[in-house]
Amino acid sequence: MNEEFRGDRRTSGRFALKAAVSIRIPGRVREPARLLDLSTGGCRLMTRTHLPPDTTLWLMIGHFPPLYCHTAWGAGPFAGIRFAVEMEDSQVAELIDLYGKLSERDADELRRLSEQCSRIAATQRNEDREQGHVAALGEDCQRAAIAFEEAHRRQRIDALLSRLSIGPGAS
Repeated sequence: MNEEFRGDRRTSGRFALKAAVSIRIPGRVREPARLLDLSTGGCRLMTRTHLPPDTTLWLMIGHFPPLYCHTAWGAGPFAGIRFAVEMEDSQVAELIDLYGKLSERDADELRRLSEQCSRIAATQRNEDREQGHVAALGEDCQRAAIAFEEAHRRQRIDALLSRLSIGPGAS
C-alpha cells in the first residue's frame, strides 16, 4: 500500500496499519473506529457508522492532537478520510512504528476485510466511485496479508536454516 496519485487524489505513500482510534462527528458522541491505513494526507477507516462523502469529523489517533477531517468517500462501514492539514512525515513514521507491525491474527483479519470489501463492492448500489474505493481497499488488505505471510515464511525458513547451520550467518 504505497502508491502515489495526482490531482485531487492521494500524493503520498499509504501504509497498512492496525490501530484502534476514535472519531467524533460534531453534535454526536465520540465513537470507536479502526484505522486500516494511513498517508500524510488521509487514511481509510472502518467505522460502526456509515460516513457519507463530505462528512466533517475529528479523528483521534493515540497521543496525537485530534485531526480535523472530511470523508472523501464512504461505503458501508468503510470510509476514505482526507485530513484538513496534512500530517508530517515524522508523525506518519511514528504511527507506523507504533501500529505497523502485523501478527498472524492481523493477516487473517485483513483477509476477512478483503472478502467483506469484495462483497460490498459487488452488491452495494453505491456510485461507481465508492465501489472502486471499497474494491481497492479489499485488494490492499489482501496484498498486506500476503506480504505478511511471505515475510513470516521467510523468517521461519531463515530460523530453520540457522538451526541447521547452513543459513546466511553460518560458518
